Amino acid sequence: MSINLSRSPFIIEIAETGQTSTRIELYLWNTGSQPVSPQYTLSKKIPASNNISTFYNISPYVKEYYNFTTWQNLYNTYDAAISTDYVVQYAVKRFKTIGGSETPLLPNLTGEFMDGYGDYMQGLNPVGNTTVGLNEGTYLYNYDSDLPTDQANAMAGSIDVNFTDVFEFIRYTNIRTGVITNIPFTTTGLKTFSRVHLTNIADGNKVELLRGASVKWTGTFKPQCEPKYQPVQVDFINKYGSWSRIFFQKAKTRNINVKADNYKLNPAALPYTPSNQGQVKEFNKTGKESIKLNTGFVNDGYAEYIQQLLLSEKVTLLDYENNTLYTPVNVQTKSLKKQTGLNDGTMNYELTFDFAYDLINNVV
Repeated sequence: MSINLSRSPFIIEIAETGQTSTRIELYLWNTGSQPVSPQYTLSKKIPASNNISTFYNISPYVKEYYNFTTWQNLYNTYDAAISTDYVVQYAVKRFKTIGGSETPLLPNLTGEFMDGYGDYMQGLNPVGNTTVGLNEGTYLYNYDSDLPTDQANAMAGSIDVNFTDVFEFIRYTNIRTGVITNIPFTTTGLKTFSRVHLTNIADGNKVELLRGASVKWTGTFKPQCEPKYQPVQVDFINKYGSWSRIFFQKAKTRNINVKADNYKLNPAALPYTPSNQGQVKEFNKTGKESIKLNTGFVNDGYAEYIQQLLLSEKVTLLDYENNTLYTPVNVQTKSLKKQTGLNDGTMNYELTFDFAYDLINNVV
């Protein structure tokens, strides 16, 4: 089943001869079976007797059903069902009215949404990558043998795969030794698996999705040890609606920005006597923190990867020097030159992120 993308419009057209109006019932859910009652009921009259088509965009109604507060940051896992928090099931019942009588249109429309988007040139109702929720290419991940095993193994990240054929399987090939590990799948559907097999974490590996002898997708994941800086990992929802990870290996700078309102104090008496109260008083003082990060030297394919990060609406950051929790951030950088090896030689991307909360707890 193809994965529809809810950050782009998903248009349903009803154009039945003789209709004067149409209606749809929209059912949305994450787990279990289809709800008994629709979450939304929408109706429209035709524009004119010579223009009978009616159109419904159901994408805006889907987004409230996602929950990205946690991520399946798994390692040594190769056949796990993707979290239902990231996938929305839908069903649409369509109705037409002709001569004052409403009748249903069959079959009902069903499918799945993820919080991705299509490109303009893909046209109407683009669908997600029907194989892997990540572009083909070469990716770097941080590896440090001194890290705790669970942390080090999990750092490479994971990939989502939509298996449509029980004859499909994943193949890991160790970059250094060439040892192959095949992971067969006996059920279809959305799965998540490690980018790097546990046995390859120190060497890296090539990952292939195969159907029989035919290779459908290839990605290469290489370890990179950073001896000087503490790397920062940034996780985000990419264009396919899947979690992706970028490591920022080089220099980082934290900054704070403080703002406040102020007013002038009236003296207690005239003529006044100078005091430690001063003349101007601040109030409503708040502060926000930002962090500037550098990827270090990367390959050509990172231009598209960085673009997806800039366009993401859900970004988290993990800086082990300061905390061990994923921190919500927003990408402050709004423009970026897409670098190429031909034009730029060695390529480094520098991005600034705003932490998505005030320094002072002012939640009410």
